Amino acid sequence: MRFTMLFILCTVVVLTLFASMSASAELLFHDDFEKDTIDQEPKKWEIGFAGKTKAIVVADPKDAGNKVLKTSNNPSNDSRHDGPGGSIYVCGDADWDDYIAEWDMMFPDDFYMGVVFRFQDGEKFYLSDRRQGGKIYRFYKRKNGWPLIGDGSVDNKPQVWYRAQLTLDGDSFTFKLKERDDKTPFKNVDPATEAKDGDYKTGKFGNYGLVYIDNLFIGDSVEDLVLPVEPQDKLSTSWGSIKAAY
Repeated sequence: MRFTMLFILCTVVVLTLFASMSASAELLFHDDFEKDTIDQEPKKWEIGFAGKTKAIVVADPKDAGNKVLKTSNNPSNDSRHDGPGGSIYVCGDADWDDYIAEWDMMFPDDFYMGVVFRFQDGEKFYLSDRRQGGKIYRFYKRKNGWPLIGDGSVDNKPQVWYRAQLTLDGDSFTFKLKERDDKTPFKNVDPATEAKDGDYKTGKFGNYGLVYIDNLFIGDSVEDLVLPVEPQDKLSTSWGSIKAAY
């Protein structure tokens, strides 16, 4: 009898802990563009700011059998969000606040380009931005122009696939970058850029300028981004299957 009660108690505790962990952890968004059509707009994304460019799914310049997002169909210097410049495509929910995002990213040439986050509209968002020269990486805020909120650096060059990580924790933002084939865990990678700002608390994730993007994962914590394959590979199983595998 005592053993039976102890077994029942342990089972209840384990199930309660598992339910608590499951409820608190969530994969918010994933896209590898494999279900999209070449030369068409990505199905899971929408226009946040309508400019003169169009985001399309294309064959990976480094692997013709792989599909990726090309965030503008115009040259880099004709894709920026200045005046009549490029469109901004966004994904996710307007009420997203804190999360960790990881994605593959390749710069087509040596120009200003990156991603946006906590996007509310075309004049209210944050920008993680690569600068010309292959070194400087910054955080900007779109509010009455482009106030600089974080300055940093990381070696990078065009036509190389990188893996990026963006962490949003309240008013603190951290961006990291490494080559996609680099096996170093992000926890051991030095931040490229760090910033603090409290103007925008929530918003969607999106693109800026002409950037190639692939294998995007956004989750509540880094544990939600554990992959059963290497980052450059495609994920075809459901999140439930991933959880079961672990």
